[in-house]
Amino acid sequence: MVPSRRLVTLCLLAPLTALATVVMALSMEELTTMAPVVVHGTVQRSVTNWTEDKRGIWTWTEVSVRETLKGPRAATVLVKQPGGVLQGIGQSVSGAARFQDGEEVVLFLEPAVDERNAYVVLAMAAGKVTLEQTTGAKVARRNLEGLSFARRGAPGTVGPVVERETLGTAEAFLARIRAAAKGGAK
Repeated sequence: MVPSRRLVTLCLLAPLTALATVVMALSMEELTTMAPVVVHGTVQRSVTNWTEDKRGIWTWTEVSVRETLKGPRAATVLVKQPGGVLQGIGQSVSGAARFQDGEEVVLFLEPAVDERNAYVVLAMAAGKVTLEQTTGAKVARRNLEGLSFARRGAPGTVGPVVERETLGTAEAFLARIRAAAKGGAK
């Protein structure tokens, strides 16, 4: 059955804030354990392109690695994300991590299944932490816009998230991830 043009139009006009991608609720320690690669780095640049069939848009972001917290050492990592804007056409995936040039980040990554030497962010935007300078100390924050969390042990339960989550000072956050990568923090 082909949807009517009117139904498609109504779906496209639905508020985007009502859309959410569901990922498992994971602690920072669980993310560290699950991610084959965890890096602390700086976003250098992003490039957006069409898929081969011209039906989708992907964005590749190059991140200069300051510190490899887990996994193989590399000077840079290439992160592949669905969505982006290209030739005046935009495609957005609810809950996908977004990057800005110059942004300092900690990324929980897994290899892209369809592209050698590229990674995807584990748990979408939940696997990206930005280290931001405030008027005081530098802090670690996650932007969880577009995500909902599924909770273990509660089948069918999906909970809303706080869109901007502060995870403490950058220094304390990095120490926490280093400890988790070594198997020390639970």
